[in-house]
Amino acid sequence: MKQWETGVDIAIRKAMEAGEFNNLPGEGQPLDLNINPHVPADMQLANKIMKENGIAPDWIVQSKTLTAKLDSWQSRLTAAHKAYSKTNNVVAWLTAKEKLTEDAEKLNKEVVVFNLKLPPGLAHRPLLNLRIAIERLSGK
Repeated sequence: MKQWETGVDIAIRKAMEAGEFNNLPGEGQPLDLNINPHVPADMQLANKIMKENGIAPDWIVQSKTLTAKLDSWQSRLTAAHKAYSKTNNVVAWLTAKEKLTEDAEKLNKEVVVFNLKLPPGLAHRPLLNLRIAIERLSGK
């Protein structure tokens, strides 16, 4: 017995040596990795049918759309912050912040609705916070 072997390791090794794993049903055949044990059986069938027909669940489609909107918001914030850092144009910066705040409020409503549609167990999208986003850009 090797020092690192546990009781389970020993039992498996002995069973392998005794040939207890030989000629098992399905031996040599690939595993079906399309079955997700965390998805209920009725949903697996629905997901299979949708996949075969090139259809994605609504929340996946919405995720892509929402990601694009959030990325656009972040890009606009980054551009406005960079412009302010170069020019110190306070009026332009305040105008940009006001628009970004309005857009963040709208996007946050979409994020909340999206999070409610997510299947259980999936991580929710965080809400936008302009102050925190600016601090990250500023390195604070």
